[in-house]
Amino acid sequence: MELKNVLTPTGVARPGMTVREGFRESLRCAVPGIPYVDDSGKVVGRFSIRETLRRACIPDVMVRYADLLGDAPGCLVVSAEHAPQLLDLPLPPFVKYEVARITPNCALATAVALMERHTTNYLFVIDHQDHYIGVVTIWAIAARMLELEL
Repeated sequence: MELKNVLTPTGVARPGMTVREGFRESLRCAVPGIPYVDDSGKVVGRFSIRETLRRACIPDVMVRYADLLGDAPGCLVVSAEHAPQLLDLPLPPFVKYEVARITPNCALATAVALMERHTTNYLFVIDHQDHYIGVVTIWAIAARMLELEL
C-alpha cells in the first residue's frame, strides 16, 4: 500500500478564519482536522474539530471525571443557542501549535506508528520543500486495506 492511495487533499485554516469555516472544510473532506498555516503559507499548527469542541464546550474537570458523569451531565449542556456563537469565533485560539507530519514517501507502517506516538488519528503530508499535500487518516488506511481485500 502506498501513501498516495490513502491521501486526502484538503484546504487549510488561515489567520482570520472562523470556527465555522474550519468545521466546514474538515467536514467537506471528512477529516478530523486541517493544517493551520501562517501568512507565508507554512504549516505551523492544526485545527481540530475535537480539540475545538473540547476547549469550547467541556470544562477540564468534566473531562477528568467523565466516567462519573453518567448519562445526564445536568447543567453542563451546550445549548443550541450557543452553537452559532461558537461558530462565529475566530479560529486561531483553537489551533494547536504541534504538528504531526510525514513526507510523501513515508511507509504506511511508519504513518501508523507516528499516529500512535502523537496520540492522533491523522497526519499531515508535507513534502521536503514544506508544501502541504494532504492528510492521511487511520480510517483511510483501514478503508484501503478493505478495498485491497476485495
